[in-house]
Amino acid sequence: MINKAQTLDYVALGALALMWSSSFLFIKIAVQTLSPLTVSSGRMLTAALFLYVIMKIRGVSLPTDRQSWTFFALIGVIGNAVPFYLISWAELEVDSSVAAILIGSVPLSSFLIGHFATKDEKLTVPRLLGVLIGFAGIVVMIGPGALAELGLNAFSQLAIVAGGFCYVSASFIARKMPPMEPVSRAAGVLITASLVSVPICLVLDAPWRQTPDLSSLTAVLVLGIFPTAIATLLLFFVIMRAGATFVSLNNYINPVLGVAWGYLFFGEEPVSQTWGGLALITAGLIVTQLKRRKSIAVS
Repeated sequence: MINKAQTLDYVALGALALMWSSSFLFIKIAVQTLSPLTVSSGRMLTAALFLYVIMKIRGVSLPTDRQSWTFFALIGVIGNAVPFYLISWAELEVDSSVAAILIGSVPLSSFLIGHFATKDEKLTVPRLLGVLIGFAGIVVMIGPGALAELGLNAFSQLAIVAGGFCYVSASFIARKMPPMEPVSRAAGVLITASLVSVPICLVLDAPWRQTPDLSSLTAVLVLGIFPTAIATLLLFFVIMRAGATFVSLNNYINPVLGVAWGYLFFGEEPVSQTWGGLALITAGLIVTQLKRRKSIAVS
């Protein structure tokens, strides 16, 4: 039986996946008239300003100790600046279906890192089985034909995998952060990420020379507020409660929500393989969360 605490974890994970899954849609819109570096820097700067205002309204201050800012720098660069740019750049060439399969490999890497780097997120037989079932669900949902595209545009596809690995690594680093207000934690990370990415963008991209349309600018604004600022707040909430490997499971929920976004915005009707993939993904998520007293850790 799922208790109230677990229910809250799943609701928070679903909300996080809802926001993150929408980011691919808005990135596609934004990069139509803006460069990938400008999009990634713009969303981080928007998120940092948004969270800083919220922090001041609540009367909360940023910590001043070196340890906190070291964590801000690590997570800001590894978990935001680098993967945001990599994925924005890769989406210029990689189809969303292929991107979803590549991102679907993230939970497995998360469970592997958790097994060796933590004491309480060991890779058990049910977790491994659930991850494999969930990945199979992604392949079924998207269509095995998309697998034929793996290896094409190799550098772009590797960029997506690298971006996913950055997210996983940052999640484990976040577990070690010192206690502080959640909004300060999120604001500090995104302020640091902006301090790194915005100057680089100004030098390399000269964004004032670009001619973005209203839809691209709106997409950057939405990306900054929802899939970045609010999602970062929610991310830390879930990590501290349920762990980094649990958070990584949102990468299985994202393709499901991607189907929903496609239906709402493009009128794409789900087909039989969509429902089959959804069933496998759901089964995989359930299996990863099975708690067996005598479960055998994979070593």
